[in-house]
Amino acid sequence: MKYISWAFLAILGLIIITLSIGNRDTVTFSLFPLPFVMDIPLFILILSGGFLGVILGAFRTWMADGKARRENRANKQEVLRLKGVVSRLEREMAAQDAAIAKDADHLLKLADHRKDSAA
Repeated sequence: MKYISWAFLAILGLIIITLSIGNRDTVTFSLFPLPFVMDIPLFILILSGGFLGVILGAFRTWMADGKARRENRANKQEVLRLKGVVSRLEREMAAQDAAIAKDADHLLKLADHRKDSAA
């Protein structure tokens, strides 16, 4: 997967370099209602538009995934809470097993003592 990613980036880099070399001519860029006019190379205008599209797409995706992120956070909190409950129950079971083992040893000693006394 890493090689595919590197190959994709290499191809994208070649496309950007080829596009930049082929479109070095200067064009006039203006935002009509605003008094903003400037002469810039065409490839900068094209690459800026692509970059702006990537940023807007990432923002839209981030906004659309808000509900899934919120549910993911709630599920993580629930998992942590349940792990704490399981840990507490395991400690209680271990304490009960130790108490039962201690009582069983005590009862066995009493039974042995009675057998010795009766004999």
